[in-house]
Amino acid sequence: MKFRVESQTSPGPDFPVDVEFLSEELSSLPMPLGGAEAVVSLSAVSPEDIAALNFRYRKLDEPTDVLSFPLWEEDGRFVPPQWDSIPLGDVVVCPGIVRRNAERENIGYNSEMARMIIHGVLHLIGFDHDTDGARREMWDMQESVLGKYAERVRAKGGLMSE
Repeated sequence: MKFRVESQTSPGPDFPVDVEFLSEELSSLPMPLGGAEAVVSLSAVSPEDIAALNFRYRKLDEPTDVLSFPLWEEDGRFVPPQWDSIPLGDVVVCPGIVRRNAERENIGYNSEMARMIIHGVLHLIGFDHDTDGARREMWDMQESVLGKYAERVRAKGGLMSE
């Protein structure tokens, strides 16, 4: 399966993710798509915009780091169509909140941004963290993909710790 992340936001200091590398690592995710191409739309927004989205769709009146809007979820399950190219949905991240969280946790911003995007994509394909078992499974998958992505970035001479 081929995976493609379409970033609606230009790369830069607030959005340091190499979407080509990330797309390649996401291709290893367990998705029942056969040979289809999976496509994700990725956007970065302000804390005010993500707070508005969080309130509108989750009734939580606060900003958050990442939101996912899956297209093929039925009763909490990933049920994609059988097409050659399947748009999975939208992942919206807030660089300001991601940076705040990275500083609070004393981890690199680039690493935390990549982690949040991977986290959002996992939600698009039916992963969740509503039980201990589901949380462990999602976190293990998230950290595995993040580790592979970080290795590729470092091999290219990039930094994950900034």
